Amino acid sequence: MNAPKLHGEFSVTAQVEVTASQHEVWQVISDYPNVSKWAPSVEKSYATTDAHSGLGAGRYCKLDGFGEIEEYITVWQEGTGFVYDVTPLGPLDRSFSSWWLEALDEKRTLLTVVLSYDIRYGLFGRLMHKFVMRPKLEGSFPNSLQVLKSYVEKKQVIASDVAKNQPV
Repeated sequence: MNAPKLHGEFSVTAQVEVTASQHEVWQVISDYPNVSKWAPSVEKSYATTDAHSGLGAGRYCKLDGFGEIEEYITVWQEGTGFVYDVTPLGPLDRSFSSWWLEALDEKRTLLTVVLSYDIRYGLFGRLMHKFVMRPKLEGSFPNSLQVLKSYVEKKQVIASDVAKNQPV
C-alpha cells in the first residue's frame, strides 16, 4: 500500500534515508505515544486513548515553545506507515500527517513524512503562515528526521542533533 493522499491547501514534505531495516525504523515510529523519546521539539507526549497504536490511537504532545496538540491515527498500515489528524494550532487549522516507510534494501529504509494543512484566521493567518509558520515547518521537518535517523541508527539522540532541531 502506498501512502494515502492527504487533504489540505498547503503541504510540507521531508524524507530521510535511515541505515536500518524497515522493521527497525517501524519499531521507533510505531511507538506512537512516546514520540518525545526521540523528538527534541516534543517536550512531553503520552497516549490519550486506551489504544497506543493502530487505528484510533491518540496522543498528546507539548511542543517546546509552540503549544499543545492532540493527534489521532486515521490510517494504519502495520509495518509500513500511518496517517494522523492534528488538532488546530496557531494559524494551522485542520492538519494531517503521513509517516510512510519504503525498504530500499535489507539495511536501508526511506522515511517520507508529509504534513498537509489548511490555514485559519483569514489574511492574518495567511501572513503568519507565509512569514513564520511555513519557514519553521520547512526547516524543522528535515532536522527532526535527522534526529530520528540518529536515534534509530545509534539508539540515542545526539546533543548536536538536539541543537540543530528547531521546534515546529
